[in-house]
Amino acid sequence: MVLPISHPLQRYSVSGYQEEELPSGAVAWSANLLRYGQGFGLVTDHGDGRPAEWTFTDAGYGEEFLTAAAALHPDSEDPGAVLVDQLVTVRAMNSLDQVAYCLDDDAFETRGEHRLADPGLTFLQVRRDLAERFPDRNPRIWDKNASAMVPVTSPST
Repeated sequence: MVLPISHPLQRYSVSGYQEEELPSGAVAWSANLLRYGQGFGLVTDHGDGRPAEWTFTDAGYGEEFLTAAAALHPDSEDPGAVLVDQLVTVRAMNSLDQVAYCLDDDAFETRGEHRLADPGLTFLQVRRDLAERFPDRNPRIWDKNASAMVPVTSPST
């Protein structure tokens, strides 16, 4: 399924993502925020347990971003930071030259763990192979159109 252009995962992106491991073991990070490719702000997480810090060059777009994040992640204490994490994942996964996938024992949702198919294999080839080889391990494949890991349904599709 292709996400509509109005969906937050299509509308927003990040650039210039940087992270730094602190002596405490925590990770501080920052990223530029883009809306349809145009910058509108910066987010910084200092890695000290406080919520992320937001700086918007366009207050309206900033409010729109945080509202979209809250709608996508209503149970999160810091939904904007969760959405940024998703956007970083989307950017990284969509930039891969190989088809990415994961199985039940991979921690994709929590740590981004995934596997890469052999170079040169197409999305459809990998999907068929996963359905045949791992039907009992809940195989999922990265779909660049959906910006998500999607279930592998059956070898015939």
